[in-house]
Amino acid sequence: MIIQDYIDYWEEQDIELDKIKFESVHSIPLPVDILEFLSMVGLPTEAAPYLRFNLSTFPAFISPDDLYDLEDRPELSDWFIIGETGDSNPICIDPMDNYRICYVDTENDYKPVFMNSSLDKMAICIYLYEKFIENYSTEESENLVFVDADWEYLKKQFIEIDPAAVEVDSFWDYYLEYLLVDRG
Repeated sequence: MIIQDYIDYWEEQDIELDKIKFESVHSIPLPVDILEFLSMVGLPTEAAPYLRFNLSTFPAFISPDDLYDLEDRPELSDWFIIGETGDSNPICIDPMDNYRICYVDTENDYKPVFMNSSLDKMAICIYLYEKFIENYSTEESENLVFVDADWEYLKKQFIEIDPAAVEVDSFWDYYLEYLLVDRG
């Protein structure tokens, strides 16, 4: 998938891609490719499953430690919050582990939960998940209507993009299984 498909999809959905302010780029200690993605492409302000991104509201990113004063979790002090889950758990970039994306489970002793291996892989997974919901929602049912082969194809796409994203106990493992449980 090319990034233009990602951009075009959100534009068609009339959902803004939130970006960091260009003047903030120099103050954020992240690799150039990540900063370019965040300042030139961006992330949707809202997306399934229950994700919100608020890149433009931070002059520079803060860490979970800054937000929650986590003296007993020093490993989270270098992370950068870029959004939140539906449960208001911060979604973060972890610069100490190859810039992987995790959310911090505030209800479970601030345990990191893996989402994706990289920011661009997360963006593509969000796009695929949204597109799946769009394709299989109907006016007749509150639940999605799809067959196992449709779901298996979605999971195969996730595996091709980021195999670690669908490992047991990951964010996407949970939400892919949720699609099966919640279908009509």
